[in-house]
Amino acid sequence: MAKLAWASCPYPPARRSDHVEVYKSASKGEVRVHDPYQWLEEYTDETNKWIAAQEAYTRAYLDKNPDRKRLEDSIRASMDYAKFSSPTLYDDNRWYWFYNSGLQPQAVIYRTKDSALPDFSEEQKEAGEIFFDANLLSNDGTAALSTYDFSRCGKYFAYGISYSGSDFSTIYIRPTGSPLAPHSCTDHNDGRLPEEIQHVKFSGITWTHDSKGFFYQRYPDRSGLKEDNPSIETQGDVNAMVYYHRIGTPQTDDILVHKDPKHPEWMFSMDVTEDGRYLIMYTMKDSSRKNLLWVADLKKNNIGREIQWIKLFDEYEAEYDIISNEGPLFYIKTNKSAPQYKVITVDFIEGGEVKELDLIPEDENAYLAHINCVDRDKFAVVYKRNVKDEIYIYSNMGSQLERLASDFVGAASVYGRQKQPWFFVTMTGFNTPGTVARYDFRAPEEQRWSIYRTVKVKGLNPKDFEARQVWFESKDGTKVPMFIVRHKHTKFDGTAPAIQYGYGGFSISVDPFFSPTMLTFLKSYGAVLAVPNIRGGGEFGESWHKAACREKKVNCFDDFISATEYLVKHKYASPEKIAINGASNGGLLVAACVNRAPEGTFGAAVAEVGVLDMLKFSKFTIGKAWISDYGNPEDPKDFDFICPISPLHNIPTDRVLPPTILLTADHDDRVVPMHSFKHAATLQYTLAHNPHPLLLRVDMKAGHGAGKSTEKRIQEAADKLGFVAQSLGLVWKGMI
Repeated sequence: MAKLAWASCPYPPARRSDHVEVYKSASKGEVRVHDPYQWLEEYTDETNKWIAAQEAYTRAYLDKNPDRKRLEDSIRASMDYAKFSSPTLYDDNRWYWFYNSGLQPQAVIYRTKDSALPDFSEEQKEAGEIFFDANLLSNDGTAALSTYDFSRCGKYFAYGISYSGSDFSTIYIRPTGSPLAPHSCTDHNDGRLPEEIQHVKFSGITWTHDSKGFFYQRYPDRSGLKEDNPSIETQGDVNAMVYYHRIGTPQTDDILVHKDPKHPEWMFSMDVTEDGRYLIMYTMKDSSRKNLLWVADLKKNNIGREIQWIKLFDEYEAEYDIISNEGPLFYIKTNKSAPQYKVITVDFIEGGEVKELDLIPEDENAYLAHINCVDRDKFAVVYKRNVKDEIYIYSNMGSQLERLASDFVGAASVYGRQKQPWFFVTMTGFNTPGTVARYDFRAPEEQRWSIYRTVKVKGLNPKDFEARQVWFESKDGTKVPMFIVRHKHTKFDGTAPAIQYGYGGFSISVDPFFSPTMLTFLKSYGAVLAVPNIRGGGEFGESWHKAACREKKVNCFDDFISATEYLVKHKYASPEKIAINGASNGGLLVAACVNRAPEGTFGAAVAEVGVLDMLKFSKFTIGKAWISDYGNPEDPKDFDFICPISPLHNIPTDRVLPPTILLTADHDDRVVPMHSFKHAATLQYTLAHNPHPLLLRVDMKAGHGAGKSTEKRIQEAADKLGFVAQSLGLVWKGMI
């Protein structure tokens, strides 16, 4: 289709107030910043009317795309295939796994009737029986399972439910003998225990081994936070507490285990060792890869505030993650003096010396991404080398025993339990939808590794696509890797359109991933997918992460812009036909690059749930935790490097911006919608006559992304990819 003409109709009006925020700058002293759309930070009738007007305005533009319906139908067809997890044998001697038949809103938990490993050789129907069908929680698929754990006795299933995409959850308990399944218990309230554990956020569920109860993290009671609340709360997440809930009692009787009033922003995570003896508490002050690590002997302590903690690591100097233990000897993954991570042992005697030794030294050329204890005394290990995962087995003495699947290129996840003599590996890639492999230590050596189950896609042929990795030079000379994916019929002759996806923050790696929606776009329009692994991520360990933190944050923007220039220079993509896309921190990445790059660098921009007001991010919900990556805007020194990169405060007026759409959701209590609201209003006011659209899409009854139903994801993908197609004037090719 031809590029849709932009009539530059007046955008929906937004009232501009005289509100001013005052900041302190180390170089300029007091700085007054006009914040005319501060009122969009609150949900009011005025805000809701403005949102409705924006939605109608954006919808009218998107619906002009003649390929919109065809693209949506193609995406739906490409997603209509069975998806599943690897199975886990829990302590009721049944195997459990997640399964989605194709287009179900939420995945369903299935289980076997006994301890026999499920047989999936018959493809007509899923093996086993339904145990927990999250699709029965709501009529529209907006209630989702957010966390869960089974008791050690095998009799109870504790699970958290998130409503409308919120980070808050309510925990319920259901006997494993009372499944939530069609034809048996179609009402969520039927068959479960009466207690409800509310105000839970950023928490797992950790049972004690006597199965009498579990630990969880919660926040203070907040008025107005209800399942049917039409909006979300935006107040800061402070005063987290660790509680212990005993089965059969109301939440009001739960036992307070830990809180820290002196540090209200700190958060906690609990675990119990496989032998049930030690309670583990991790304390995090922010999103940095640093934490405190305390343990307590449950045989010598009653659960409550008087627990005597053994403070193994009581300074924020590194990240510590317990892998397993043998009595008081703990195996720990850490980045202490090891940016690529290593494994150490820590041995302690209460009241005595703590002995710390290196077990698996740091590999300076590979990032230790995952490690699980399996078969009692072995480790299943995943190293990330140049953004390609390698799977190994190590002994608990630190020696490498075996490498598995050496010809695999992609991302690998390991699932196993210390007491079980097997583990599973799920392998995915840009053209690998999912392979579940099993390693069984009991089998003859040559039969231990086997392919257990393979995902079969219906609407696409993954073999029609190919991926390659290239390295480009960033602005400061740093070499950065990038994956490039195409349909085999797409030529690298400088004519192909491209979508460039990135993140670049919080030590999060962008691994090879299988996306039927993205492959549908590549096939339909002869496009290319480019995924640069820019600094700020965790692909090469903590040094790579810190290279784009705080005052160095600009490095990830420069990397991303350099990736675009590389694609054009080497004829992987057509000039001015590269659309950039990212979500959350990646939304910040996209908006900042639109502001910084020369005119014409990008053909379109899609910024999803982005952190766009960098001067106020720390004031809302969990935002304070991001100071470790972004800096603190209330610190005069930090203000001086934050303000110049804040997308909201640096919209250029000296050049044309590409077609841009901001995506957010009304229940996003991670990156609150005000970021996108204010940025959209400012773009539309400042660049009212920009020759390309500057739009806002607001999803309703949705959050930051987790738990979003299949249909919502299809609609969102069709809108954002359709926007790219109509903005670039792409012609439907539908390659055979």
